[in-house]
Amino acid sequence: MALDEPKGDDAVVESDGTKFMMDAQTTDILQQSGGLTIDYIDENYRRGYMLKLGAAGKDCSSGGCSGCG
Repeated sequence: MALDEPKGDDAVVESDGTKFMMDAQTTDILQQSGGLTIDYIDENYRRGYMLKLGAAGKDCSSGGCSGCG
């Protein structure tokens, strides 16, 4: 299984020179939630990626995502 080739109904989105591949279910979830913002935080007390769903208004600091790291 190659992770660098889109399959079937996968969506390929490019933002600021970075390409993202998502399956149809993930694409639907992100569209319904108002999108996703990915940011990198490098502060004294935390370091890593912060994911924020558009409509949810939550981020890693408030328990709104999983897989931050």
